[in-house]
Amino acid sequence: MGLFDLFRGSKKASAILPTDIVVFIVGPSGSGKSWFMSVLLKHAKVRVSMGQKPGTTEIHAERCRFDGMKNDIVIVDTPSFDTEEEGPDGETEVTKWMDSNYTKPCKAAGVLYMHNVASNPNDPGLKVSNHLGIFRRTFCHRKLIPRVIRVVPTLDRGARLLQEKIITRVTYLGLQANDEGAELCNTSAGYTFDGQPGTAWDIVQGLLSRLNL
Repeated sequence: MGLFDLFRGSKKASAILPTDIVVFIVGPSGSGKSWFMSVLLKHAKVRVSMGQKPGTTEIHAERCRFDGMKNDIVIVDTPSFDTEEEGPDGETEVTKWMDSNYTKPCKAAGVLYMHNVASNPNDPGLKVSNHLGIFRRTFCHRKLIPRVIRVVPTLDRGARLLQEKIITRVTYLGLQANDEGAELCNTSAGYTFDGQPGTAWDIVQGLLSRLNL
């Protein structure tokens, strides 16, 4: 049985505990971070953005519990680190949250980096290196830096792209991931995340497997 079958529910998380497994959801505005989290949690409490407008302007952390598991998984939805939109600075918000809630090592931590393949591949502000570089900087003085980063291709639900173009963009995304020491996540449903809870938890489970959990 997978995480999807064992999932009991979630509640808002505050402090990260030594027994917790932490999964950070990172990516540009409009990449599907909050959409992915809302699918995971099976509820609509997470604010989801449309297009490139940031829907996440503050940290949203949920403590998830599972039948038969001693460790909770804490899913942390983060704001975009590199956006021209007005609003709180993502790096500042994440740093403040970590200073208050992530002060001690946890059991393990990993990153799911979301990237909307319908976005402009030539936009320098959407490069994987931009966002991961800033995210890593927030961990410079932390005792536990996420050691596994998996890149999840998403597709804007209103986008209409030919399969050939999707494959080309996912391939290019994989090259960017490799350059950053990250791994491209191949979803069981195809080239991009399909919006199904089972697929979402399979992606999380794949990250945990790479963390040797």
